[in-house]
This record gives sequence, structure tokens and C-alpha cells, in this order.
Amino acid sequence: MLRVYYKRNVLALGALILAVVIRYGHGADTPVRAQWNVQSLVVQALANNAELKFYEAEVTAAKGQRTQSGLWKNPELSGEYGSRRITDATGELQGDGFTRSVALTQTFEFPGKGSLRKAIANKDIEIAELGLKQFRMALTGRVQMLAYRYQATSINAAAAEEISERSAALVDLLKKRAIAGTAQLLELRVIEGSLVELHKSAKEFIQQREETRLELNALMGRPSSQPLVIRSELTPPTYKLEVNKLVLTGLGQNLQLKGRIAELEKAIRQVSAAKLEAAPDFSIGPFFSQDKAGDLEENFGGSLSLTLPLWNWNQGNVVTAKARREQADALLLEARRKVEAEITRHIRFYELSQKQLQQMPDDLTGQLRSATDLADRQYRTGAITVQLYLEVQRNFLSVQQTYNEAIQDAWSRLLDLDLLTGGALNLSLEQLENEGAKK
Repeated sequence: MLRVYYKRNVLALGALILAVVIRYGHGADTPVRAQWNVQSLVVQALANNAELKFYEAEVTAAKGQRTQSGLWKNPELSGEYGSRRITDATGELQGDGFTRSVALTQTFEFPGKGSLRKAIANKDIEIAELGLKQFRMALTGRVQMLAYRYQATSINAAAAEEISERSAALVDLLKKRAIAGTAQLLELRVIEGSLVELHKSAKEFIQQREETRLELNALMGRPSSQPLVIRSELTPPTYKLEVNKLVLTGLGQNLQLKGRIAELEKAIRQVSAAKLEAAPDFSIGPFFSQDKAGDLEENFGGSLSLTLPLWNWNQGNVVTAKARREQADALLLEARRKVEAEITRHIRFYELSQKQLQQMPDDLTGQLRSATDLADRQYRTGAITVQLYLEVQRNFLSVQQTYNEAIQDAWSRLLDLDLLTGGALNLSLEQLENEGAKK
């Protein structure tokens, strides 16, 4: 009886634990449906993105190399020990004993080598920090763009499903009625055929939404299976842009250009370092020796050693360093031209997207949605033809998709411009973090 009672208690406890797990999930990472706004998505990505941690580690690695470049070489301790024999002119042994010595030397670099190495290491830190900052801005823009895409595809999918459900209900109604003639039969088949296209559109929108959700979860370091609900509204940007001002700002603040400038400055220092590499380092230090073969001799003194640059003046490395400097010059010039062209191109495309949005009435999609419902009621009463009914449905879905794509394109151009100008459009990382913390 005791054993049966024990088993019942274990089963009851297990059932209770299972119920709690099912009710509350497996932890904080498995909410029923987590709701986000765009800023909170960005903050989550900046906190957990794996690739961002790589760039942060790259900065740490560069700082480690800077620390290493400022360290002295370790001193060298050397010693000798051997036997000592003294013979006269006839070869007769006069005495034997030992000889031993010890020396301590410290190597000093030629003046200027260490400072150049530190300057190069400082440039590596600057380049790594610029790369980190650029990636943070790029990640911010990517998460924002994916959030807008997720919202747009969700709206499009909902519209396609709404029309699909309405048409399916209409088909069911028509099938229940007695078909009076060929015209009604053909209308039924036309609506049934349109359902295939609607189902296809809905499927494509849902696939796009799921792909976007998977990428967003990956960027935020969340499990791919986690659901996603974005509560922010999808609204078009309203920024007014000045071409000349943004071009000048981009040439001065673009992070890639700053990186190219830092690489050029590093290459210039590497040329100087390659030329100075041929200059000899020297080692200096005290020594002590003892020689004993009958008598004991002791010697104290200092030693100095250096290399003589007779044949190797580091000519090959100097040529290589100069070539690297020419490459850095060319890359900087090309980057300037590319940044200027990209800023101009994105401004032009942004203006075209804004013009397209302005040409659409603000309430056009709402009016078309109401028109689809009106067309459904009117067709059921026989007031309109099947062609007009289907045209209204397709027109609403097409305009909804076109409107959302225009919003996405406008935001995409604007976010690219923000990255190209180093955050000059006030879409800065710090601003997003502060807004995310407030909300």
C-alpha cells in the first residue's frame, strides 16, 4: 500500500510540473507572443548579435597589440662553463682548473622604431573602432528595414487572406444557389479561378513575412521558432534632404572614408618603419668571468653588440610598403567617388519614392478596402458584373502592395543615406537606444 501511495504522489507531482511548464513556458525566452516596437528590436540586436561581438573582440585584439608594441624586449642571461689547462712551451702541464662566465644584456631598439610601431598599432585600433561603429550602424539600419518589411508583408498577407476568404464565401453561396444558365456557371468558374491566384499571393506574402521573421530573430540572437509581433505603425518617412549638404557631410563623416584615411596614415607610417628597420638595434649589459688553473683570475666589465647593415637595408620591404601606400591612396580616392555617387543616387531614389507616395491619397487604401466589401454585396444582388467584382478585389490588393513597397523603398534609401553620412540624418544609434529605453 505504501508503494502504491508513493507512486500516486510521484505521478501527481509530475502532472503538476508538466501543467506549470505548459502554462508558463520553459523560461523568459519563450513568451506566448512577444510584442516589439522598432527601437526595441534594434536594442535587442545590439545586445545579442553574434557578429557584433566579433567586431567588439576585434577592437580588444587591436588594443592588445598596442599594449604589446609598447613592451620592452626581455633581457638575456647567458653563461659559459668549461675546463682550463695551462702547459709550457714543451707541452708539460702546468696546471688545470675551470673557466666560467655569466653575462646579462638588454636589447634597445634604434630610436624611433618603438614610437612608429605604437603609432601603427594606434591606427589599427582606430580602424577596428571605425569598423565596429560602422557595423553597429549597418545592423541598426538592417533591423529597422526588416521590421518595416515584416509590417508590410503582414499587411499584404492580411489583405490577400481577407479577399480570399470573401471570395471563398461567395463561391460557397453561388454553389448553394440553382445555376440558371451558362453565364452564372461561367461566373462561378471565374471566381473559383481567381481564388487560385489569391491563394498564391497570400502564400508568397506569408513566406516573405516568415523569412523576414527568421532573419530578425537571428540578428537579435533569438531562437528561430520565436513568434514576432511589431506594434509600431508602418508610416512613410518625412525627411527633407539637401543634396549638396549631404554630399559634403558624407565626405567628411562617412565611416568607410574615415577608415580609408586611417589605412592611408597607417601605410605612411609603415613606409617610415620599413626604412628605419635597417637601423641597427644594440644590446648592452654587464658580464663577469672566472678563470682558474693554479691562479684565479676574475674579470668584470660591460658588453655592447649591434648588427652592421652592410648588405641588407630592407629594400624589399620598403618597396612593398610604398606599394601599399599607393594602394591606400587609390582606395581612398575610389571610396570618395563612390560615396559621393551613392549619396546622390539614394537621394534621387528617395525623392522618387516620396513623390510616388504623395501621388497616392492618404485614405486610398481604406477607400479601396471599403470598395471590396461594397462590390461583394453588390455582386450578390446582381447589381454589378463578375468582371467589376474581381477588378475591385485585385485593384485593392495591388494598390496595398504598391503603397507598402513605396514606403519600404523610401525607408531603405533613407537608412542607406544615414549610413553613408555617418549618422547625419539623426537616425543615430544613441538616439535609438535612448528611445528604446524610454519605451
